[in-house]
Amino acid sequence: MSNPLAAVTFPLFEQLLVSGIINGSVYALIGVSFGIIYSTTRIFHLAHAAVYAVAAYMAVVGVDDLGLPLAVAVPFGIVCGAALGLAIEAFPVLGYRALRKSGASLLGLFLVSLGVATATPNLLQIIFGPGNRPLKGFDQATHAIDKANFTNLDIIRTAIAWALIVALYLFLKRTKYGRAITAVRTNPTMATAVGISPSRIYMLVFAIGSALVGVASTFFAMGNVASPQMGLTPVLIGFIAVFFGGIGSTAGAALGGFAVGMIGNLSGLWLSSNYQLAIVFSVLFIILIVRPQGLLGKVAA
Repeated sequence: MSNPLAAVTFPLFEQLLVSGIINGSVYALIGVSFGIIYSTTRIFHLAHAAVYAVAAYMAVVGVDDLGLPLAVAVPFGIVCGAALGLAIEAFPVLGYRALRKSGASLLGLFLVSLGVATATPNLLQIIFGPGNRPLKGFDQATHAIDKANFTNLDIIRTAIAWALIVALYLFLKRTKYGRAITAVRTNPTMATAVGISPSRIYMLVFAIGSALVGVASTFFAMGNVASPQMGLTPVLIGFIAVFFGGIGSTAGAALGGFAVGMIGNLSGLWLSSNYQLAIVFSVLFIILIVRPQGLLGKVAA
């Protein structure tokens, strides 16, 4: 019987470690983007996958169809993603806000979110065709640390991911609006009693979360391609990150996303990449048995 450790080499470990740091940093950003919406509204916002895909496609449209330079097209895609997130929250009749006012349950809101997440890839295929669309304009250069290779784009997106995570953490801790988000997240009834509007806070967290996931998706498209189905797996990983790290904790969501990236990549030392998501779910299952509130989550009083 073959020994699985025999196939493990130090260069392979180096490459998977570096890739894990890069992917984990992006997953940390996606986890934070999903977490701020979920922990504040308690909506399982699967339509986040639609925002992810639309932001990337609109950046592609900016370059290919509008003739914008990449430095303008990327913010354009991010703004379009944020606008879609806001529309899903506030759209008349079918938006989350309208459904909440009509007495819809969280399950009903989830079904609407599922519908948006399912319909958007089909709509993107109708508009742009089934083929993948590259986001052009960035010249990638390869670098190496010993035997591990990475690109200048990997460096940039890793640095931007952590800069945005730190900025969000400071925003929540040190600003008026950040403290209002925390108040609504903790006790919306009490927040309303002291003059904070949960509806406005929901709009704010949808704008922030959608813009952050737009950053992740546009940088992904710069190094790969935009495709109609591109949003589901990253958002699923973001969901795992939130529960892994602890609901309501920005640091926890970031840690959870980073851990997911590291675990998924390092499992490639012994297993095919096809099993990475199964390994991540298995680790999440173990974590939730041992510590149901997540790594940095607080025990409910």
